[in-house]
Amino acid sequence: MKVLYLLIPLFMINACKTQTGTITSSENTTMKQMENNSVGCPEEGTCSIVVHKNKSLSIQKDDTGALYPQLVDSNNTVVEYTYLKKGPEGTADGNYSETIHFEIPAGTESLIKENATLTDVKLLYGKHCFCRGEAGYYPITNGKLLAEKSNQGIVFNLKFKVEKTSQVVSHIMETVKL
Repeated sequence: MKVLYLLIPLFMINACKTQTGTITSSENTTMKQMENNSVGCPEEGTCSIVVHKNKSLSIQKDDTGALYPQLVDSNNTVVEYTYLKKGPEGTADGNYSETIHFEIPAGTESLIKENATLTDVKLLYGKHCFCRGEAGYYPITNGKLLAEKSNQGIVFNLKFKVEKTSQVVSHIMETVKL
């Protein structure tokens, strides 16, 4: 009986351990880690693309009026491109990242959007850093997006400029297999 009392704290500690590693639980999500020589990925960081099938991009506003993306069930496809630059070792808020989200409507094989029509695909740029007044999400209305979707994958070429903040990534050209 005394042994049981000694083992109870060990069970409790083991039960509280968080799971580590990468988990991909959705069959409708495709993720690709890209090499730094990809068009658009700066050498000092890493880039990745996540394709969310059967999702739509809903742009929400929080209580302060700031924008943020939310994925909702739909027949569309959402592409999420992320650039990440790790901060110096030992800093809590040193990481810098940029995300670009856009939506490809269901049944679309070829897509060409430029400037104001980029709102049709809900093109959204996110800047995530310890940079007051600049971090947050911004709609993109200055640029050009070419995308082709097939059963094998999505090929896209995006050149854009964010008017309200500085940016590192301004041109992305990638192929993602589905």
